[in-house]
This record gives sequence, C-alpha cells and structure tokens, in this order.
Amino acid sequence: MAAAAPEGSQFDARQYDAKMDELDAVGQDFFTSYNEVYDTFDAMGLQENLLRGIYAYGFEKPFAIQQRGIVPFCKGLDVIQQAQSGTGKTATFC
Repeated sequence: MAAAAPEGSQFDARQYDAKMDELDAVGQDFFTSYNEVYDTFDAMGLQENLLRGIYAYGFEKPFAIQQRGIVPFCKGLDVIQQAQSGTGKTATFC
C-alpha cells in the first residue's frame, strides 16, 4: 500500500485559481499563449553556434512548432507544446 501524501501536498484548484489571479493582478509576466512566429531560424536571434548546429543537421526552415517554441524556450519561459508525431518537437527542445 502506498503511503498517504503529506497534508497540503494535493492539488487544490482554489489555491491554483487564487495564485493565477494574484499573478494577473500584480502584472507579473504570465502568458497563457505566446504568439510570436518566426519564419526563419535567422530571425529568431539565436546565438551563432546554435544556428550552425541547426543548419549542420540539415534544417533549412523551421517547422510550425519550432517557429513558435524555440524563442520562448530560449528566453527562459516555461513551455508546454503539443503537436503530432514527426513535426519537429524533439529538435525544438534539443
């Protein structure tokens, strides 16, 4: 039998909602979506060594998930993305 979770460690939707309201109220950077889309890897403002690696692997143009996911990830934002198999997710985060 698994041990019981310590008190207060379970998810509480009311606490979550209150925290989200608090973040919105104080103007902290909190995004539910990130809408910037980059048509090329060069436009993303990536470091030169990263661009060389991208092009060395044969990428020429970013897939849709890469157009939207690389820059916020590089900015240190928490990123959650979902896409079908074969759309470049793994390369986005590598």
